[in-house]
Parts: sequence; structure tokens; C-alpha cells
Amino acid sequence: MTGIEASSSAPSLPRWFGPRASPDERAVSALITRVARGAGWTDIGGEFNLNLRIDAEPPVVLRVHRPWVRRGRVAGLRRLRERLQRTQARVARPIPSSGRDVLRVGDRWAEIEEFIDHVQPRADEASYLRLFEELGRLHAALRAVWEPSLPEPLDDHRTLGQVRYSIGFTRGRLGPRSEPVVQRMRQLTGELSTLRKEVELPCAPIHGDYKLGNAGELPDGSWVTFDLDFARVRERLYDIAASLHHASHDGESLEPRRLLDAYESTAPEPLTRDEHRWLPGALALIPLHWAATAGLVGHGVHEAESAMTAAESWWSRRAELTT
Repeated sequence: MTGIEASSSAPSLPRWFGPRASPDERAVSALITRVARGAGWTDIGGEFNLNLRIDAEPPVVLRVHRPWVRRGRVAGLRRLRERLQRTQARVARPIPSSGRDVLRVGDRWAEIEEFIDHVQPRADEASYLRLFEELGRLHAALRAVWEPSLPEPLDDHRTLGQVRYSIGFTRGRLGPRSEPVVQRMRQLTGELSTLRKEVELPCAPIHGDYKLGNAGELPDGSWVTFDLDFARVRERLYDIAASLHHASHDGESLEPRRLLDAYESTAPEPLTRDEHRWLPGALALIPLHWAATAGLVGHGVHEAESAMTAAESWWSRRAELTT
């Protein structure tokens, strides 16, 4: 079962929730022509944003954001990447175009940054251990240069109250056949809420989506970090849990403890006792969010059920994970 199976009274999607930009759109096509100036270009992927490598000399990346991303957010992330140039963290340097940092294209904002040639790390044990070492270094770099003026990303789920709202929206979009999985979402959300009230978690600047797909290896053996679109201040354990979940989803059988040890070997501070207590909840929250927002992003009941199975699997391991 795929796609949205909405009831006749399903709520409409928010007006700001637009699709990924397409090079075929008139305004986007005109911007590509203006930036490329006759050079070739290639779509280099990205789930949310349109990312095009412009084969100029030197090559650059043209990024067209989703409609919900506001100008202040794009400009703030560009300033953050500029400040990160002063640290050991390697990120793409923003490049102005016609004297401007950000460009307007239809109802979206666009920007240009340097293209960093790299290779994708292999999905093996050594790469995952290195990934968590690099996450610790990135957290240290973000803390060193962070400024509190950066606007929050709109696509966030900071509180379990927001998750509950998303569950209700998805129930309305997917219709009565989603009721069994919706009940599973509500049950798990309630259990997570109980544990969350018992712990205090340190907050820090985080990447927001750190995984092998957002890292690259350079010829000298150093790593580069991509996709800071969800960088913000929140529980640092969220970053760690998201990376752990991605590592598990990619099929690796590494024990979470080994990856946590790799993170703590480079991180500014070791995990606290409460962070260890909340770890299974933080891990379950990642796929729970995907299940809760299935109706918003265009997924169906099957995708929501798969995400909930992953969430419940993490939660069932809480005795093991908190040891």
C-alpha cells in the first residue's frame, strides 16, 4: 500500500509545504542559466533541496531550498559555515553571486557554495567508527563558533507535543485504515513522555542529520561535512541517536557502545548518566517522527508501519541500551 489514502475530510497540506525544486521550473531554469553562463550542470541529489553542480572553473554548487526555508535561516547558515572555516571542521565555503549571499527564485531562496570533490565513505566498521569520531569533533567546532542569532529550522520536532500534533494530522490524511498504527504511535509517545520527564539533557549546537551520506573523504584522508540544513541547538543526544539509527538502518551490526566510545574519544564532554537513560527513547524518537509525519511528507500506511516497527524495536532494547 503506497501513497496517501486520505479520507474525504482529510486536512489539506500546509501552503508552505512545497516539493523539492525542479530544474524544469521556469524561475529555476532561468537562475541556472544565469549562474552557469553556458557551463554544464548535474543534479547531485538531496532529498529536500535541489543541489546542482555547475561545471564552471572552479566548479560550484547551486542549492535551491524548499519553500519553508526563510531568508534569515539561509543567511545564518552561510555565516555559520564561514565561521567553521576557522576550525578543524571542513565544510563548503559560501560563495556570493552578483554581490549577494542569497538569491530569490520564485517562492524559494537559493545560494551558491564551493564544490568539494570527495569520495563517499564505505559503509563498513571502520567508516562508522570514524563517523562518530568526526561527530565529536564537529560538536566541538560548532560549540566554538556558534552564535545564538541563527533562526530555528521550521521542520523540527523538539517536543513530544509536536509529535502528537503530527500524529493527529497523519491520522486525518491517511484515514481510518491508519488507526492501528496511529494507536501504536500514541502508545509509544506516552511511554517516551514519561521517561523524558525524569531526565535532564544537556543542549548544544548539533548537525541535525549526521550520517555517512552527509560526509565525504578527501584525498588527504580528512573528512568533510555536508548538509547543515538542520543545524540548531537542542539535546546533543538527538544527533548521536540519529547517527546510531542511520548506522543500524544501513545494515551494520556494530554495538552502539563501540560507536558511543568513538564519539566520546573526541567530543567536548562524555555522555551524562541521564543521556544514557534517555538513549533508547532518543533512538525510538527518530523513526517515531518519520511515522508521525507520514501524512505530511506523502507517505502511506505501509511506510508509517515500517517506521513504527523500527521505533518499537529500539524501545524494546532499553534495558540493554541503558546498561
